[in-house]
Amino acid sequence: MASSAARLPLPALFALLGTLLPETGVAQTSVDPPEYIIRRGGSMQVTCRASCDGNAVLGLETPLTKKEVASGNNSKTYELSDIQEDSTPLCFSNCNNIQSSASLTLTVYSLPRRVELAPLPHWQPVGENLTLRCQVEGGVPRANLSVLLLRGEEELSRQLAVGEPAEVTTTVLAGRGDDGANFSCRTELDLRPKNQGLLQNSSVPRQLRTFVLPMTRPHLVSPRIMEVGTQHHVNCTLDGLFPASEAQVHLVLEDQRLETTVEYNKDSLLATAHIKANTEDEGTQQLTCTVTLGNQSQRTLENVTIYSFPAPILTLSPPNVSEGTLVSVECRACAGAVVTLQGAPAGPPGPSAQFLLNATSDDDGRIFLCSAALEVAGKVLRKNMTRELHVLYGPRLEESDCPGNWTWQEGSQETLKCEARGNPPPKVVCRRKGGNGSSLPIRKQILVKRQISGTYMCQATSFRGEVTREVVVNVTYNSNQVVTIILVAAAVILGAVCTAAYLYNRQRKIREYKLQKAREANAMKLNTAVQMGKAKALEGLGLWAGAFTNCTYSLQRIPNRSLPPGALVGRAKYGGGAPSRAYYHSKYARSGVGGLRTIQHTPDLRVTARDDAGARGRLRKASGDWAGLHVDPGGRLLLPGRLHGGREPGACSPSRLPASSATAPSLETKLPTLNQSLSATLPPPHPTRGAAPRGSRAQLNARAPIASCISPAAAMPGLRRALLGLWAALGLGFFGLTAVAQEPFWADLQPRVALVERGGSLWLNCSTNCPRPERGGLETSLRRNGTQRGLRWLARQLVDIREPETQPVCFFRCARRTLQARGLIRTFQRPDRVELVPLPIWQPVGENFTLSCRVPGAGPRGSLTLTLLRGEQELIRRSFAGEPPRARGAVLTATVLARREDHGANFSCRAELDLRPHGLGLFENSSFPRELRTFALSPDLPRLTAPRLLEVGSARLVNCTLDGLFPASEAGVYLALGDQRLSPDITLEGDALMATATATASAEQEGARQLVCIVTLGGESRETRENVTVYSFLAPFVTLSEPSVPEGKMVTITCAAEARALVTLDGVPAAVPGRPVQLQLNTTEKDDRRGFFCEATLEVDGETLNKNESAELRVLYAPRLDDSDCPRSWTWPEGPEQTLRCDARGNPAPSVHCARLDGGAVLALGLLGPITRALSGTYRCTATNIQGEAVKDVTLIVEYAPALDSVGCPDRITWLEGTEASLSCVAHGFPLPNVSCVRSGEAQVMEGLLRVAREHAGTYHCEATNTQGSAAKNVAITVEYGPSFEELSCPSNWTWVEGSGRLFSCEVDGKPQPKLECVGSGDTSEGVLLPLAPPEPSPIDPSIPNELAPGIYTCNATNQHGSMVKTVAVSVESPPQMNESTCPSHQTWLEGEAAKLACVAGGRPSPQVRCSREGAPLPQQLRVSRQDAGIYRCLAINPHGTDARMVTVGVEYRPVVAELAASPPGGVRPGGNFTLTCRAEAWPPAQISWRAPPGALNIGLSSNNSTLSVAGALGSHGGEYECAATNTHGRHSRRITVHVAGPWLWVAVGGAAGGAALLAAGAGLAFYMQSTACKKGEYNVQEAESSGEAVCLNGTGGSTGPEGGTEPADTAEAPAGGEVFAIQLTSA
Repeated sequence: MASSAARLPLPALFALLGTLLPETGVAQTSVDPPEYIIRRGGSMQVTCRASCDGNAVLGLETPLTKKEVASGNNSKTYELSDIQEDSTPLCFSNCNNIQSSASLTLTVYSLPRRVELAPLPHWQPVGENLTLRCQVEGGVPRANLSVLLLRGEEELSRQLAVGEPAEVTTTVLAGRGDDGANFSCRTELDLRPKNQGLLQNSSVPRQLRTFVLPMTRPHLVSPRIMEVGTQHHVNCTLDGLFPASEAQVHLVLEDQRLETTVEYNKDSLLATAHIKANTEDEGTQQLTCTVTLGNQSQRTLENVTIYSFPAPILTLSPPNVSEGTLVSVECRACAGAVVTLQGAPAGPPGPSAQFLLNATSDDDGRIFLCSAALEVAGKVLRKNMTRELHVLYGPRLEESDCPGNWTWQEGSQETLKCEARGNPPPKVVCRRKGGNGSSLPIRKQILVKRQISGTYMCQATSFRGEVTREVVVNVTYNSNQVVTIILVAAAVILGAVCTAAYLYNRQRKIREYKLQKAREANAMKLNTAVQMGKAKALEGLGLWAGAFTNCTYSLQRIPNRSLPPGALVGRAKYGGGAPSRAYYHSKYARSGVGGLRTIQHTPDLRVTARDDAGARGRLRKASGDWAGLHVDPGGRLLLPGRLHGGREPGACSPSRLPASSATAPSLETKLPTLNQSLSATLPPPHPTRGAAPRGSRAQLNARAPIASCISPAAAMPGLRRALLGLWAALGLGFFGLTAVAQEPFWADLQPRVALVERGGSLWLNCSTNCPRPERGGLETSLRRNGTQRGLRWLARQLVDIREPETQPVCFFRCARRTLQARGLIRTFQRPDRVELVPLPIWQPVGENFTLSCRVPGAGPRGSLTLTLLRGEQELIRRSFAGEPPRARGAVLTATVLARREDHGANFSCRAELDLRPHGLGLFENSSFPRELRTFALSPDLPRLTAPRLLEVGSARLVNCTLDGLFPASEAGVYLALGDQRLSPDITLEGDALMATATATASAEQEGARQLVCIVTLGGESRETRENVTVYSFLAPFVTLSEPSVPEGKMVTITCAAEARALVTLDGVPAAVPGRPVQLQLNTTEKDDRRGFFCEATLEVDGETLNKNESAELRVLYAPRLDDSDCPRSWTWPEGPEQTLRCDARGNPAPSVHCARLDGGAVLALGLLGPITRALSGTYRCTATNIQGEAVKDVTLIVEYAPALDSVGCPDRITWLEGTEASLSCVAHGFPLPNVSCVRSGEAQVMEGLLRVAREHAGTYHCEATNTQGSAAKNVAITVEYGPSFEELSCPSNWTWVEGSGRLFSCEVDGKPQPKLECVGSGDTSEGVLLPLAPPEPSPIDPSIPNELAPGIYTCNATNQHGSMVKTVAVSVESPPQMNESTCPSHQTWLEGEAAKLACVAGGRPSPQVRCSREGAPLPQQLRVSRQDAGIYRCLAINPHGTDARMVTVGVEYRPVVAELAASPPGGVRPGGNFTLTCRAEAWPPAQISWRAPPGALNIGLSSNNSTLSVAGALGSHGGEYECAATNTHGRHSRRITVHVAGPWLWVAVGGAAGGAALLAAGAGLAFYMQSTACKKGEYNVQEAESSGEAVCLNGTGGSTGPEGGTEPADTAEAPAGGEVFAIQLTSA
């Protein structure tokens, strides 16, 4: 390409140059710079150049101020100054008569002179539109000038400035978030297209306050009624306020503003005040609560009624009286109240009530109640007052309080109650009547003994007198006469038995003698019979008497109805031990086994034995068992070695006896009868075998019919009947006389069951009813401390009881028996330790946590209840009922869901040991509460608000917010800028947290740094990071060559900044960053206080930053007095304070002095002062400073309102009726006022001359008016005239009522008030001065005459204008009056007579008297009854008033014995006590007298003879008693019969009959025994194997047959006739 271009043809190149170059000789004009933008008022240099071969003529055409500053070859430089408007300067040149020109586009810019945001409303309602209005004055070029409306830094509107001044508006919807927001207006002059940057100017920010005031009215809580002197709370609440803290509350009671305390809570407020009701506020007051917020308010009105309601006054006159005294009871209350007096007769409702009371003893201590009711604001209020009446009266001993007869049981605990009534309380003493006069305690429990039985005289004493009463005390006890009767009956029975025994023994000896004779003849034969009979008898009974030594066996007959037929009862006694019983329900069979003779029992054998220890045993024999007696071939008998069910009695052992012995002594045999004993001496034992002891004897008693002695049919029934008769006689003797009950012996342990605290002690009492126990004790494993003993008791203290359960045993040894009582002691331990397992430090909301409670050692567990609590709320409650008594301690665990409301809640565990069922109580304990802290942390990250750029040394706010925190107050915030930790201020609102800190960067931190916000709560955290650039940017500085210069002098302004910044001075930028800008100025008056604006621009991190600095120029110039600042004429009203101003312009500020031209007063300029009319006039004002002075004349006019004084318009004017007068008033004021007078209440203006009449008197209102106001004054006109009388005000006839306190009232019309005097002119009133009532109330009471003479009086009235006379007739009357002589206060009637009250009243005219009782008229009955007694009210009435008198009427009546009763009723046994009570009704009280049966002695009477008592009644006390009552009006009597009888007659009759029966039975028994003696034979049994025994032989035994042999043994198996035998074996 270059080679081709180089090859262009040369002619073409020349042609191109020719077209580009100008023509030779044609001048071209240029201007430098061709365009320029400059700040208004600035200056610049313009260079005009011409391309001319020769010297061209250059010039600059412009309306601006120009100055040629330089010239050169075809160039000139001009300085344009004070450029105020856009212009186009034109550079022209003339080169060789050819003109050419070039223009310069000069654009002027300036910042707005005023940027002002119109004032915002003080308060803006939320939800309403707000109009923002901004005015901008100045500022060019407008095409580049924008106006911005801002909320903080938020741009709301951007518009171009249009018009001068430019006004920009926008509408914003006010919200809650706008409260406190700053709104501003900012202008932006965008000269960046012209490389001048962006120039900004802002208005002063204005703060907006928004509010919300609900449409609902405040809720006012106040009392509807208040009593004077009380204080109440008043509450006023309102919700839905924003901002609530800015709301104002006014609580006003009528005109009284209350001192209010306001509490704010979010969007609500509570205002509290105290209202105190004062006397002056009485009535209905209006309580107002006004809540004001912004420019709106809400108001609530309530009516409060303040009332005065003192308690009623209850008066007892007198309060302490004697019986029978009249007492006045009166109750009064405030006006308007209705009084109710208890006990007062019914009457019309009113503020007072009263009645008279005749005091009796029943009224002592009576409470009188007065109730006052007052209706206030529709509510009935009540107040009560009580008074107690004390009536003094003597002692009273009445049957109800002190019974006259007491019956007590000997050995019991009793209390004598004998109370006396009286005031003062009497002292009561009871002493025995007669004897030693011993006293009986009253109201004190005593042990009753028979010695206290008797009659006592109880005396009640006080200083009002004394009274006595007889009291009879009867003591009942078990009489020894019963024992005597028993002993006598026993002696009679014993005598009968001894007589029978004697007869029986005599018959026995006779039989023995006969038997001895027969034994010698039949010895061998009888021995064989005895041997066989013995064996058979013992085999039939299954016993062998000789088999035991030291033993006693007896078989007794048991009635057939209780045991089966054939049953035998055996009683065995072992050497001193307790008897054992054996019941044999069996039949026996004989069999021979191996030569051994045995008795076999069948399987239904039952054996029962009782040993000395009381143990029982039962044995059932199975088939094939052997029991009973074994007989060996040698005739010896063996017994088994033990008793079934009992012990082996060692004292009772078997013995072997030889079956036969040649050397054995003979056996004496006797024929037995009933209860007959056969005895024999045992033979000596075999030398080699055991034998019974020497001399041992055995007895056999057989209750069985003996065939050889008496026939069974004859002997046994007779004997049975004889025995039955004997026992029947014994039963008759003892029945009803005594009963001896023996109870079984026992041991007792108290307490039987005890519950003792662990480690505690307990006393156990071990006792028995055994009369003399052998020994006793207490068995236990517990420690013992102390022991106390008695004969039948033992007390022992157990200490340090720690075992959960133990069973002590109490035992006594009694009659070889052991008595036992077993107790139970359990221990309990209080829940002293209640432990709640520690809770987690923080617990997330919505997660479960575990509560565990442990109570170690407490118990018994069955009585333990554990409760887990949240505060006072029960979460879970568990009872451990049913656990073993030994169980101790408990654990309770629960799982709980954590909630927000659990934060800060105290969790605890309560243990309750309920021992109330055991009589101890409830033991509680709680664990130490543990606080739970719950939290909720939002998963969102914190929001961090921070500037992207932070200048070194500057402080900027950093905000970190996070919602969803709970509890927000516990959250921790960490804010840091790089390594620098910030100190945030934390603000909480609900669950939101906002942390605000001030970040200040240092030079060391310059560059990119990281801002960190960490929110921590409950061990969890959330973190947010932001980048911040820290930079350094110093503000520019501007300097003036001379800050203060005279007008017309040049000043140089310089603007400079740091190296990186680009500066601009008043819109003129520097050429390059870091270079300063300068401006020169020729000063004028307008430049005074002109500001020069220096701006520096720096780009940091892609953002352009600006900083400004300004300087002010002061220009000195001479004073100037302009009409706008110092007007030539002032017109002011008098009175208000004004500031007189006459301002002068100038620099320095000139001083201004204004003085009167005549050298008078000087105006105080610039000071606030009152305007007076003395300041009116013309003043000369002079303004002076160092640059010169200025002079100006000023006129001051003062206007003032009208005034009416007493000279030109007097307050009072007096006219005389019938004369001529006029009313005129003169007023002062400027402008001159107009005066008019009008009578009060009328509209017509009073003008001209008047003829005076009385109706012209009155008050006139005069008013003066001008432009400054008005003045008014009341003028009182008095019209005087002579005296005159009117019939209504001064009657011609007048009646004076005696005692009324009234005076004659005669009013005279006249001015001045006439003097009045009335003088008598009749017979009785001649010369008497009539007292007159004063025309007006006077503090001094006029004297009221007691008497007044009737007659004619002449009244004369006189004043300074004349006199007048009038005649008055006066008459005299009097009200009713009663006294003791005309109407006695105490009158007595007699029952049955005519009722009449004599009451007469005096008075004129004669009054009428009516008497009534309790509101009812006097009864019209012909005869008086007791019910007519009481208090009557007699009322006397005439036209002048009433007089009342209380009359007490007593009714006397004849005596009547109303009651005559005996105690005890129905008769009395001999030796007993009885009381007769007689009660009579009579008035006056009757005297009681008695008539007793003849011979009745030892009769006691009470003090008033109303009670007759007898102690130890005899037969002579039985009979008829008469009680008679007597008083002055008659006598009455009644009779009663007393029967004295007892069981002794029946005892005597029964004893005699029993004795006779016993004697008859004894005689019959003796006769029977004699007649039934064994007459058929006597036998002698010898050579017995054991002790000899006599047997009565018959068909059932081994008796001899007709041939002398024995009957077969089989015939002895079955008892004869089914009889049961009783055999007694007794050791010798």
